[in-house]
Amino acid sequence: MSEPLAERLSRFTPDSTGLDRDALLFAAGRASARPNRRWMAIAGVLAVSQLLTLMALWPRTPSAPINPPIVAVQPFEPVVPPTPHDPSELWVLTERLLASEGNSFPPADERPMIEPQPPLRAFGTPPAKYLN
Repeated sequence: MSEPLAERLSRFTPDSTGLDRDALLFAAGRASARPNRRWMAIAGVLAVSQLLTLMALWPRTPSAPINPPIVAVQPFEPVVPPTPHDPSELWVLTERLLASEGNSFPPADERPMIEPQPPLRAFGTPPAKYLN
């Protein structure tokens, strides 16, 4: 470059009175966004539907009192408490169940259902008495 041009550029000081950086970026952002009115329409439809639901479900008070229909009431029959059972009846039923061989269940097995296992140990080694 020529010397007078470089000297002139070195004396140049920017002047910030003409441009506002924040306002310029804000205006550029607004200009780049497309206006989307669809969300406004959806919000309006939802608000109207809520109002219609509220109006439909609002409790209405009748203008004239309604007399309930008269129903003939039947008298109740007294409830008789059940008679206590004789304890010997249970004994008779048990004897009858045990006497019938074809319909009874087989007697319960006296052996345990699960064979005894050695208990679990923290380090995984069973005691010496369980090692064969």
